[in-house]
Amino acid sequence: MHVDLGRPPDTRAPDTRAPDTRAGTAGRRGYSRSGLRCEQFRTSEPESARQFFAGAYTPGWKLAGLTRGSAVTHRRWEAGGVTIDGVLIGGRVSVQIATGDSVVVIQPRAGSLTVRGGGLPTLDCPVLVAHGMSCVLQVSGARFEVVSFGADVLHSVAADLHAPLSPQIRFLDSRPRSRVAIRAWRRALDYATGILASAETAHQPLIVATLAPLLAGALLECYPSNVTEQDVAGSPALPEALKGAVSFIHCHASDDIGVNDIAAAVHLTPRAVQYLFRRNLDTTPTEYVRRVRLHRAHQDLIAASRSTATVTEIAQRWGFAHTGRFAVVYRQAYGQSPHTTLRQ
Repeated sequence: MHVDLGRPPDTRAPDTRAPDTRAGTAGRRGYSRSGLRCEQFRTSEPESARQFFAGAYTPGWKLAGLTRGSAVTHRRWEAGGVTIDGVLIGGRVSVQIATGDSVVVIQPRAGSLTVRGGGLPTLDCPVLVAHGMSCVLQVSGARFEVVSFGADVLHSVAADLHAPLSPQIRFLDSRPRSRVAIRAWRRALDYATGILASAETAHQPLIVATLAPLLAGALLECYPSNVTEQDVAGSPALPEALKGAVSFIHCHASDDIGVNDIAAAVHLTPRAVQYLFRRNLDTTPTEYVRRVRLHRAHQDLIAASRSTATVTEIAQRWGFAHTGRFAVVYRQAYGQSPHTTLRQ
């Protein structure tokens, strides 16, 4: 994914109370109000920036390539189980982000930001970092937001709408479900950041308390997971090995995977994996992979525009080499031709 919104980021200080940021100095300060915690950090020293990002996140972010004199600012709001960080990096840097217990979403705002190996659908698409979905950012004069959720916040919101609920929420793909879902996520985030930036927030604790559930709900609607997808990965009654195999398939549906790869991921023999799928789902691993890819193709057809995409291109992206055969299985599953879906 490449983000270039056509203007350099605003390099002004985020708050007049921020510490001295002369070359060779670094500063961090924080204050609380109405249950909120706000922390600010600024520096132009590469080593200070590396140490800060290593400690600000768990696991720590690893910065490489940042040059001396590149301004870095970071402002964090903590509110009810969610943190929202406004980050500005004035120079070029590579940021390695590993996965931990929390779920992280990176929302580009300005400048240039590339996700190594990413193939996300829009320039301002949020970047999901969840279990099994680490990433490396290539940043050049970029401004972005980092939203971090604890597992308990997501589970609480999901439990209000879905029962029974799996003990662990699993995101099945780093690609958003649709452009509509991306817009809904951004509206929720814009609302939250607007509330936090307002001077009146100090006197509105009940409004602040709604931000974490709002953002958690928008996140769960934005990305496919075992909460929103009718999938066996969310069924508590099925074997953990099978749920692990299903999760692996969803995470690697765009890769060239087969039964041997699935078996290796869950530390079973190919025959044992085939038995699990046949006994519990009345299908084969290969057929299940095909169904997942067909569903991804369906999502892409819904999100795509006829001016920029074709049925053949989307079908081949998901491993359907013959457009005619793809159209047949698509109609069987969705009741209309893929061309009709694309036109709609």
